Amino acid sequence: MGTPVLECRDLTVQFKTNDGIVAAVSHLNLAIKRGECFGIVGESGSGKTQTSLAIMGLLAENGIASGSVKLNGREILNQSRAVLDSIRGNEMTMIFQDAMSSLTPFMRIGEQMCEGLIRHKGYSESQARARVLEALEMVRIPAAARRYKQYPHEMSGGMCQRVMIAQALLCKPSVLIADEPTTALDVTVQAEILEILAGLKRHTDTSIILITHDLGVVAGICDQVAVMYGGRIIEHGLIEDIFYKSHHPYTAGLLASIPTIKMDPSEDLAAIPGQPPNLLNLPAGCHFSPRCRRRFERCDKSLPELRRIAPDHTSACFLGT
Repeated sequence: MGTPVLECRDLTVQFKTNDGIVAAVSHLNLAIKRGECFGIVGESGSGKTQTSLAIMGLLAENGIASGSVKLNGREILNQSRAVLDSIRGNEMTMIFQDAMSSLTPFMRIGEQMCEGLIRHKGYSESQARARVLEALEMVRIPAAARRYKQYPHEMSGGMCQRVMIAQALLCKPSVLIADEPTTALDVTVQAEILEILAGLKRHTDTSIILITHDLGVVAGICDQVAVMYGGRIIEHGLIEDIFYKSHHPYTAGLLASIPTIKMDPSEDLAAIPGQPPNLLNLPAGCHFSPRCRRRFERCDKSLPELRRIAPDHTSACFLGT
């Protein structure tokens, strides 16, 4: 299929703290093709966001990343600030969880959106304005010319999220990372944002990495899904494999927790027992074993590696071995 647009090999992220080393991401491997949507799913603390920040070169000062991250075949992990600044906002962009705090509050929407085009593409102010208005209309912002002159606080959370998507697409990047793009939005706006992302997938060559804790969010948009737990990918496959042929008990637990229209309203939602692992002191065996109803002796002693269970489906579980 050619060179992946984005490829991570043995990506590991650690943080030095006063309490010890936090193993946020461990030996992560993934390859994303041009124009596809790749979902990364897991509970809070599973390593999803730190993976994306490592890819973007935005880790906190006490963060250490090792391994390899290649964008269009070019190594970008731990590159200089100058190199990363030429890539971020241009070849690779990111939409953060809280759009309101991600936009500069004292700059008008149009002014801050034009910055990237002028810097990365050499546009004149009039060229940049025309491109920004086109992008705002693409993400279905009504009265784009009026919104162009507004400040972030004059817009709703949903509108600010649309602005962030439009800003991320201005330079026609190879990769767009969307980190929990529907968090804190009401259900109707969530659906609209996901439909916008689905439209981008249909009509552009931009590859999308969709990070979420909700498997339901990835159902209608993603081609592949990686499920993370304790800083590792514990299952990976095509969307059909994950939803209809899931192998890992953790994936099964996430699927069981999704509410359906057929559920009895009087019944409690299914929940995975226990708590996510302490990344300062991970279990000796499978990281999920303390919470797993199907564990056996081997699970408490050995850490399972990802193994192929179908042509495009891998799982880090001893079940079936």
